[in-house]
Amino acid sequence: MESSDDEHAMESDTETESDLISGLPEDILQKILSCVWIRTVVRMRRVSRKWMELCESLQFIRLDYRDFEHWKVEKFTRFVNNLLLVRRKLDLHTFQLHWNPHGPLNCNDVRMWIGYAVKHNVKVLDVKLCLYDKTVLPPAIFTCRSLQELNLQWGNAPYRDYDHTGLVLPDIINLPSLKKLTLRDVEVDELSLNRFIARSPGLEDLNLIDSAMRLDLIASKALKRLTLDGFLGECDGFTIAAPHLIGFECTGCSLEAISWRDQPSLESARIDTCGYSFDCESKFTGVLKYAKKLALFGSDIKVWLLKRQACGSICCFLSLIFLLEHTFFYYSC
Repeated sequence: MESSDDEHAMESDTETESDLISGLPEDILQKILSCVWIRTVVRMRRVSRKWMELCESLQFIRLDYRDFEHWKVEKFTRFVNNLLLVRRKLDLHTFQLHWNPHGPLNCNDVRMWIGYAVKHNVKVLDVKLCLYDKTVLPPAIFTCRSLQELNLQWGNAPYRDYDHTGLVLPDIINLPSLKKLTLRDVEVDELSLNRFIARSPGLEDLNLIDSAMRLDLIASKALKRLTLDGFLGECDGFTIAAPHLIGFECTGCSLEAISWRDQPSLESARIDTCGYSFDCESKFTGVLKYAKKLALFGSDIKVWLLKRQACGSICCFLSLIFLLEHTFFYYSC
């Protein structure tokens, strides 16, 4: 019968001797445990009764595949189930599950673990999986009132797979505490995004990775950081209306496709474009001169720079970096 020290550690009695750091405040001890591999945390139950109680009231559960190399999926599943079984009925700060594709997890197990986190008022939910069926995503995620940070990355979308279906945002959303949202391989239209923003009034940090964007406007008065990292299909262009935006990153979209309705107060921007021509008339360029830190990559940036040089009107930036075809340009006031 398969056995392990980790499984025995969750079942064995503990010693009563104290150790050097058991006297620290519990919040500090919990933060210490959050930085330790979860398998090590389980073994620490044997140190003393104090550590056993701490391990049974973990505030940070981080499950990373690097800590379970060479484990079979069945063994990992049993480990997680036992871990949640012995944990006390307390609120949970962070639940993190990162699993690589060498062995796909059972969808029902993943739903159960996420459901456990939501039921225990999780604040940070961070899930990165490959080969996972998005249609069985627990809907309770999007009505978790305690959730402050949500990161759902369900693997890379197949390249040029036009029949591929990404994650579709649900109709019912209620995330009043949400501040940061990261989604990979999601289908976003203007209605669903507006609904998400409206039901997440505190959303300040939005990250969309390898997503299909079918919208004309991204509007939010609360948004401070926006990252658009890769697009599925063509990007037909969009307008950003976020007057309090201070950070903007965009990869895989030409400058001509980006325009602004409200003047943001940008402090930094990083743009990796995919266009081959640029007429310098885009509404996007007007905001660049306000950025304190700017990194630009791409061939259409080079066209823009050459045209600005030709007319003798290079914009003055506090700190501006152009990285064009391995050529380095630096401008400062």
